[in-house]
Amino acid sequence: MSASPVARAIASALDWLAGSQLPSGEFRTYASPDPNMEGGCRFDSSPFATSLVLYALGFVDDPRARSMAARGLDFLASEMEGPGLWRYWSSRNPRHRQLPPDLDDICCISHVLKAAGRELPANREIVLANRDEAGAFYTWLAPRTTTPAELARTINHLVGAETLLAVLLSGTANDVDCAVNANVLLYLGEGEETRGAIAYLLGVVRDGREKECNHFYPDLPAFYYVLSRACFNGVSALAPTRGPVLGRLLPLQQGDGSFGGALNTALAACTLLNLNEQTQALHRAVEHLLATQRHDGSWPRQPLFLGPAPYYGSEELTTAFCLEALSRYSPDILTRPGA
Repeated sequence: MSASPVARAIASALDWLAGSQLPSGEFRTYASPDPNMEGGCRFDSSPFATSLVLYALGFVDDPRARSMAARGLDFLASEMEGPGLWRYWSSRNPRHRQLPPDLDDICCISHVLKAAGRELPANREIVLANRDEAGAFYTWLAPRTTTPAELARTINHLVGAETLLAVLLSGTANDVDCAVNANVLLYLGEGEETRGAIAYLLGVVRDGREKECNHFYPDLPAFYYVLSRACFNGVSALAPTRGPVLGRLLPLQQGDGSFGGALNTALAACTLLNLNEQTQALHRAVEHLLATQRHDGSWPRQPLFLGPAPYYGSEELTTAFCLEALSRYSPDILTRPGA
């Protein structure tokens, strides 16, 4: 495969994504009751999708990508509350205060801001205060029995009693999610304070509990993407997950090279790249992405994560993950015998 089809696909996708970015700098998320996201979709403003798009754009060496990133970073910074905290729903969303800040948003957004050299309040302590006894991280930011008094006052003031009560009544206040823990590690990195989260994730993969412990991402390629992303970004203690992840991911590839739609194919391709598995499976996945790109440069909307709707995704998200995969791909892959 020559480089030119990949380069053309990247250029077309960048043009489409630049045209889809909102004036605020946000990239859209849609919510839908339809698992195929073909009907009943509504715009659901959130900083989370924008953080994922900006991470993907970080691999694209192009002025259009840098321009989009600058505007997107401004949007993320404008949505910050208190000492470096974010909620899932943006301030532009009428549901903004229905949920407390959560570690998925906090850490994904903090990572891209920090990577871009943006100023960020010291929020490490407040994230670390949100761990269980074994050291794994809770999803929702809430005052805990182990939270220092000053931090507890900050959380109570920011979140509000009504929102905290809603989380308590839902039974999710002590939710521990494997994908969320992977995203916390992406931001905090490897160290003494994150050993518990690393041990938790190693155990999840060792015991094959990915679906049981993953409450927000319906498809395995999404979890393997965030897990391998943390490893790629320096959490080397997660290296033992490489073999099991590849052993479970590669059999999901279908005869047409896909892993079940463009979104999962892009996530799988990025996982292979994160794990330095540049074999024929990656080549076939990229071929599928090139074959399924739409004429306008985008790829179709598909659900990435779950919530009250319950399905959430967008063309912007799918296209960003496809851009990441294509931008990182080299057509001169070295295929191991039998790959």
